[in-house]
Amino acid sequence: MSKTSSSSITIEQIRALRERTGAGVIECKKALVEAGGDQEQAVQILREKGKTIAAQKAGRSAHQGIIGSYVHGGRIGVLVEVNCETDFVAKTDQFKSFVQEVCLQVASMNPRYVSREEVPPELISQTLGELHDEIQGVEEEGAQSIQQSHMETFYKERVLLDQLYVRDTSKTVQDLLTDTVAALRENIVIRRFVRFVLGEEFEVK
Repeated sequence: MSKTSSSSITIEQIRALRERTGAGVIECKKALVEAGGDQEQAVQILREKGKTIAAQKAGRSAHQGIIGSYVHGGRIGVLVEVNCETDFVAKTDQFKSFVQEVCLQVASMNPRYVSREEVPPELISQTLGELHDEIQGVEEEGAQSIQQSHMETFYKERVLLDQLYVRDTSKTVQDLLTDTVAALRENIVIRRFVRFVLGEEFEVK
C-alpha cells in the first residue's frame, strides 16, 4: 500500500468515507492518505483501528443509553435497548442514529439473539444434529468443515451482530457497532430487543 500526500485528498473523498464509517474528518483524511486515496482500503484501515478501540472499551461499564423504537406499517414493532457509558453520548445524533439503524435491522431481518453467546447450547446441538445424515462416512476434517459452514449460516440468519447490515451489505451489524464505538470513543452495547408482529406473540431477548 503506497501513501499519498494529504493535499491530494479531496473533501469529497473525506465526505464519502465519513458517510460509510462515521469516523471523524481527521481520522478519515489520515486513513485516505495511508491508503493512497483508495476508499476500500481506507475503510479497512478505519475498521481495524475501530476494532482496537472497541477492544479497549469493551470492559468498561455501560449503563446509560436509550431505548429506540420503530414501527413498520402498523404491523411490525421493535424496541431496542442500547447502552453507552455516558448520558452525553446517549444524547448525540450519531448514537441515536445508530440505535434507529439497529431497530430497522431487527424489523427487517428478524434476528433471534443479539450475540452468539445467547444461543442456547441445546439449539446448537439440535442444529448440528440436522447434519447427521450428510456427514455420515465423511472424514473428520471434512465433517468439521461442513458443520462449521452450517453454523456460520445459522449465525448469520439468527444472530443480530452476525447479520449483514441491511443498508450496506458489505459489512455486518458488528462492523456497524465497531464503527460507532470508534467514532464516539465509548463502550456501546446492544443489550436486548423486542420484535413483535401484529397478531403474534413477542419475545424479549
